[in-house]
Amino acid sequence: MAEAGRGSGKRPVGPRLEELLNELQTRINTVRGTRERVYNLLDAVLTVGRELDLSQVLRRIVETAVVLVDAEYGALGVISAERESLSEFLTVGMDDAQVARIGALPEGHGILGELIRHPEPLRLAEISDHPASYGFPAGHPPMHSFLGVPIRVRDEVFGNLYLTEKRGGAAFDAEDETVLATLAVAAGVAIENARLYEEARRRQRWLEANAEVTRALLSGDAEARALELIVSSAREILQADLGALALPIPGSDELQVVLAVGLEATAHRGLVLPRVGSFMGGGLRRS
Repeated sequence: MAEAGRGSGKRPVGPRLEELLNELQTRINTVRGTRERVYNLLDAVLTVGRELDLSQVLRRIVETAVVLVDAEYGALGVISAERESLSEFLTVGMDDAQVARIGALPEGHGILGELIRHPEPLRLAEISDHPASYGFPAGHPPMHSFLGVPIRVRDEVFGNLYLTEKRGGAAFDAEDETVLATLAVAAGVAIENARLYEEARRRQRWLEANAEVTRALLSGDAEARALELIVSSAREILQADLGALALPIPGSDELQVVLAVGLEATAHRGLVLPRVGSFMGGGLRRS
């Protein structure tokens, strides 16, 4: 869907989680559909809450949303830090060839941007009838009906769920909107839980790395070995392509990269950089 016209295995409990769960219960009680649909909604709420890896949580949310409201296409857009565009866009319903034909992922214009600017549920029988719609890129499948809802985490909009093409040619109805809004509340709880879990895992990895470096120093390992361990551990924990260590060159205003680990490490070792105007020099001034 493109722009038409956002360690331990224990599950941490974050702030306001109980309040969010109460809201979720209230929304579930408003669904007046068949028993099967209510069951499917409850199952969906449990499903999105089982994952602890954030990327898997996001994928599971949009996959579940498509099934719940019987949509042919679905997407989840994550809103950027600037709050004006999309930084991530996960899709369901289009194969790799279709995605490749469409080209660059949407950034949040048109109907998609409408939910960024106005984070409230939006339901349309015909996308092209909305003033914010300005068409689809070449290679994009036709889409008519639309349903979008925001996902909030800690009272801040994290992203939006976008569903299009209700199967059978019908339009999305008010109950579809209620069901999707309920899933969005569950999604907010799951995203917050995954974030807390990842934060706990990251803290644990830093503690383990610190202990490993301490053991290396106490055991009499060479300084170079300890420094390499520090850089390697930091690169792994931060999931960086490259980790490098630069030291000041005595009697000059320059730095030299004495250690590099990861992508193109060989090309970076030995580089001489100015203290002023370089990324590493900037880091030294802030330390």
